[in-house]
Amino acid sequence: MRKYLFFILVSLASCSDEKSSSETIQQNEANFALSKNSERTVWNNIQVGERVKFDVKIKNFDSSTDVVYVLKPITADATKHQQNKIDYNFQEEVKIPSTNASVKDSVLTKKTQDSIILKKANSSFFVSILKAGNFVQQYELRKMQSNKYVAGSTQEMLFSAVKIDVYTRNVQTDNSTMFSSSKHSRYYEFTIDDGDQTNDVYLTDSDSKQNTYTALYNGKKYDGNIVINNVMTFSEKVNTEKGAQIVPDWILAELKITQKRNHEPDNIISYYNLNIKQK
Repeated sequence: MRKYLFFILVSLASCSDEKSSSETIQQNEANFALSKNSERTVWNNIQVGERVKFDVKIKNFDSSTDVVYVLKPITADATKHQQNKIDYNFQEEVKIPSTNASVKDSVLTKKTQDSIILKKANSSFFVSILKAGNFVQQYELRKMQSNKYVAGSTQEMLFSAVKIDVYTRNVQTDNSTMFSSSKHSRYYEFTIDDGDQTNDVYLTDSDSKQNTYTALYNGKKYDGNIVINNVMTFSEKVNTEKGAQIVPDWILAELKITQKRNHEPDNIISYYNLNIKQK
């Protein structure tokens, strides 16, 4: 009987130790999941100047009053576009007082930070794209308790961004004379930059990948081959007399890029409603 009671006591103590150990491990964790926010449904057509949103879910969130979770980007590798405030801006959404006297409530704005304190298990942050390239971003979540480091973990996020410049220009090809009017040619052109690092080859041709485009402008289509950082055409040249052609539309409705890859289905990347500048 005594042996039986001793066995029960030992078992209970063992279970208690295991539970305590498990709770300690959870308290010393800072694991999280990083994902692309679902408000954006297409992620293969990011451009420089855009702001993208990411979601953070902290596992086994510790709500103790002396616990703080800090999220910060790892900024070690310039070749992977990891430099905050150079390749991108790491931003949080904050409330600030309205400058409009008629609006009493605070307004939301995006503020560039070096790190962000996460106060909930489910949070979000923003990345404003400053440069073109293939981004290999890494983020570290630190759990701090009473201002001391307790635990940390990292997650990675991959995406590509390009810079597209769309413009029109007029060239006077002949001056007016007593017997003839001046002559003009209007060109519709664009360039694409996919980054300046060795691995920035998102829209660059290779032995296994070729990129072509179809531009939709003013109801008409124009086809061509993508040549990075070279001038390409999205509409036929228009010749006029007496004066430059009036631009019919200042928006390029669609630039659809088709990537043909060896032994794989075509990859379609579409950019919509691109503003046309006067050059």
